[in-house]
Amino acid sequence: MKRSFAFFMMALAMLAACGTAVDDESGLGQSLAVLTNRGGAAQFVPRFTALIERDAPRLQVAFVEQNVSADILLERQDGPFAYWLSSDGTHIILENGMLHSTRGLGEGLLASDLKQPLALVLSLQEGWSDRFHTYLDGNDFAVTRTYRCLIEDRGPEEIDLFGTPTATRLMRESCRSLDQEFVNLYWVASSGRDIVLSRQWAGPVIGAISTRIVPR
Repeated sequence: MKRSFAFFMMALAMLAACGTAVDDESGLGQSLAVLTNRGGAAQFVPRFTALIERDAPRLQVAFVEQNVSADILLERQDGPFAYWLSSDGTHIILENGMLHSTRGLGEGLLASDLKQPLALVLSLQEGWSDRFHTYLDGNDFAVTRTYRCLIEDRGPEEIDLFGTPTATRLMRESCRSLDQEFVNLYWVASSGRDIVLSRQWAGPVIGAISTRIVPR
């Protein structure tokens, strides 16, 4: 049985001390959400509990429209793909920091072809690109959409990664299809060219997701 988006939001709310709204381009704001075990380990899937015990890397994730956030944990790294696990077993998969897919969120994002936007964003270049999303609709059919995107360099910006000042460059991706449009924001670290902070669109049901790397 597929987990619903609402069930996942309940699981995040259990972990979050509180959530904060996400600004448009001036930064994502400091979230007070901190992963704790106060809810009791029995409420977590065993894989998640094992990751806590191993002190796995953490990613702060926030669902912007729902104003809820918490940390999720890195379950595995497969080349450029990072599989981040929530307490209820839901996955958010990032490809070099860019949102590739989700698992367990109902009408979620099954897969994305991100070769063109990734090449521009990580090299800090402006230009046009295409991206392709495959969604699972309410009837369990896979639907693929094509988006034409303009990537712009919005300049240098120093951000605070949980007390660590980090020099980044803000890249803005504005995408449009025949009937949908969205904007993604990426803060790319000047050192290493990693996406350390982002706000990315996950689809019409989920909306925007923000991610923030939690330093070890």
